[in-house]
Amino acid sequence: MLRNDHYGMMEGGLGCLSGDVSSRREFLLLFGIVASTLVALGITGYCLSSGVFVVCSHLFYIPIVLAAYRYPERGVGIAVALAAAYLAEVLLLSPGGGAEITDALVRAGVFLLVAAVVSHLAGRLHLREGRYRGIFETSGAGIFLFSPDGGKVEEMNRQCAAMLGYPDGEVPDLPAFWPGYPGNPAPVTNQDCEFIRRDGKSCPVLLSTSLLPDREMACAVVTGMTEQKRMENLLRRSEETFRVILNTVDVGIILTDPGRQIIEVNEAMVRLCGGAAREDLIGRDPETLFAERDLAMIRACRERVLHGEVLAPVECTPCRLDGSEWPAEVSVTLLAKDGDAPERLILAIRDITGLRRAEAEMREENRRLSITSEVITAATASRHLDDLLPVSLEKTLTLLDFDQGGAYLVYPGSDLAHLRACVGEEHAPARVRRDEPPYRYVLVDGEARFVDRFQERYPGHDDPAIRSFAAVPIPGDDGPVGCIAVASRTRETIPEDERLILATIGEEIGSAVVKGMLLEELEAALASANRYLDEANAATEAVNLYVDILTHDINNANTAAMGYLHMILDSAEEPTRGVIRKSLAAIYQSSDIIRNVSTIRRLKFETAPLRPVRLEPVIRWMRNYYADTRIVYEGSDATVLADDLINEVFANLIGNAVKFGGPDVEVTISVREEDEDRVAVTVADTGPGIPDDLKPRIFERKERGVTKKSGKGLGLSIVRMLAERYGGSVRVGDRVPGRPEEGAAITVTLPRYRPEGGEPNIYHLPGQHIVVPER
Repeated sequence: MLRNDHYGMMEGGLGCLSGDVSSRREFLLLFGIVASTLVALGITGYCLSSGVFVVCSHLFYIPIVLAAYRYPERGVGIAVALAAAYLAEVLLLSPGGGAEITDALVRAGVFLLVAAVVSHLAGRLHLREGRYRGIFETSGAGIFLFSPDGGKVEEMNRQCAAMLGYPDGEVPDLPAFWPGYPGNPAPVTNQDCEFIRRDGKSCPVLLSTSLLPDREMACAVVTGMTEQKRMENLLRRSEETFRVILNTVDVGIILTDPGRQIIEVNEAMVRLCGGAAREDLIGRDPETLFAERDLAMIRACRERVLHGEVLAPVECTPCRLDGSEWPAEVSVTLLAKDGDAPERLILAIRDITGLRRAEAEMREENRRLSITSEVITAATASRHLDDLLPVSLEKTLTLLDFDQGGAYLVYPGSDLAHLRACVGEEHAPARVRRDEPPYRYVLVDGEARFVDRFQERYPGHDDPAIRSFAAVPIPGDDGPVGCIAVASRTRETIPEDERLILATIGEEIGSAVVKGMLLEELEAALASANRYLDEANAATEAVNLYVDILTHDINNANTAAMGYLHMILDSAEEPTRGVIRKSLAAIYQSSDIIRNVSTIRRLKFETAPLRPVRLEPVIRWMRNYYADTRIVYEGSDATVLADDLINEVFANLIGNAVKFGGPDVEVTISVREEDEDRVAVTVADTGPGIPDDLKPRIFERKERGVTKKSGKGLGLSIVRMLAERYGGSVRVGDRVPGRPEEGAAITVTLPRYRPEGGEPNIYHLPGQHIVVPER
């Protein structure tokens, strides 16, 4: 429908800016259509009943024209309805004959013709209004209509409102955002203007105004210049930043034209060439700034760059204005012609004097490192001092061209340094005092000592052939542990680089020497420890033998005692039966202690491979063992990875429940699968439970809680050790959650055995590698 398409688009485009005006106009039109229709029907009915047939029919033109204008596509239909109503009134109220009916039919046809013409014209009018409204609202620029005389803004599109910071629906007066409005202005085009936003900030815009054809309204088109101004500021700031960077870098920059004339230089280039200002270089031929021998290379680089090649930096020799030369690295870059921008060449010249100096120092450093590395490699090839020191000393003498040398070590508590290695024709003294010059500076103060023209410093020395001498300390954790001394019979001085090498060698082999000295001490201590260990092993074997004998004999004695006591229990009377039960309990406790001790020994000294174990037979055996205790078994059977000590887990858990719960305790064992890899077994009892403050440490050895029952507190500790041995865990809780006084619940989580195919199952548990064969 035209209302929903074109006129609706017009109203939707206008939105909140003219929503109130459109709503009022909509209401007035609708009210006019309804009111004029009712008036026409009422007056026509009255006139027909009074005998008047001419004037009354013209009243229907008012609702027909209004409806056709407001609803172009419904106008004819509404005219048909009104014509039908008019004909009905004529037929019902007219006392006349066929002439009146014929006249009424002609008027009804005129109604339809008028409605069709008005609907067509209104449809085209609405379509044109919708197009202009769409342009008004969808334009990328801000548009507003205002009265040139009064300065009142009639309409403003969303773009303009957003640009000025006004919400939809709020249309300010012209002076509110255009303080410089001249009043009835002449049309302008692309004029820079400053508008004021709603928040008071300035909004630069590009303004164009023109009068509409009726000359009562003016249209203004504004384009926001905020982003353009921001970009201009950024560009200006970038140019300033570039200029600052260009003048602060230490690389000389020369800008030339292809005609071999310097156009611009930076301050670094002026400084490198020894000039006073940029004018000293601008206008010169750039070739005059290079040595004659490098001109051919510079020209070749220039020609290749002009032909589009990209070249790597080349080394050359520029000349200063005073004729002195300096090494540099030159890069040539082409700025191609771009529109009005002419073609330019950029020469970047970097001073590499420091680089050359650093390269020379690097070569010397590499030499020192190479010599040091060879000595260290030779020293670390062996851990024993009898091999380490001679090899290191010989390498040092060979690489540094010394004639003889010795390595001295100082042992804790000694005032003498002992010779451990010697190379050369003359043998060094076997011992020297730490406070004897020149060793005092090295072995006491830890300073390297270098003596040129040795005989002049020490004229009375035993070896008059020594011309120069050096001694460097071997550092340890608490001071020097020795020194390396070398001497030359041919050179009177030791160069500085060799002094650095000798000091470095002493420092680098220090850790190896300390380790060697420790190794000697450890070897001596190890030999002594081995003797003690052999004696301890022999004693351990004897103790184990005695424990095995005692365990076997005590168990036999306990078994016999339990048998006799059970025989007496059946025939004894009270209170003798109570005494016998206490005796049996003591013997059972003795058996539990022996069993726990044996279990701990096996856990400590034996490493048994894990295998698949079904839980149902183990729990059934436990029920038979504790036949006097009510044990309920819940859950499905499961196969876990364990060994033959798995019985001890349930024996200790059930035994604890019986011990602390008494003869009337009830034990429930439930088995459930936690996930694909774990099985959880919970042993719950109706005993006194475990207090919350005791639960975090209940699995610690000798932890028994507040109880008068005897025991060493080993049972739950063994449960934890076995669970961890199998790669599982154990935790304590309450049989009834939150009510510890109604019994305890201890859950043991074990790894589940899951065979896959016919291949052996490989399980990686902490500290174990288990291969379970196919069953």
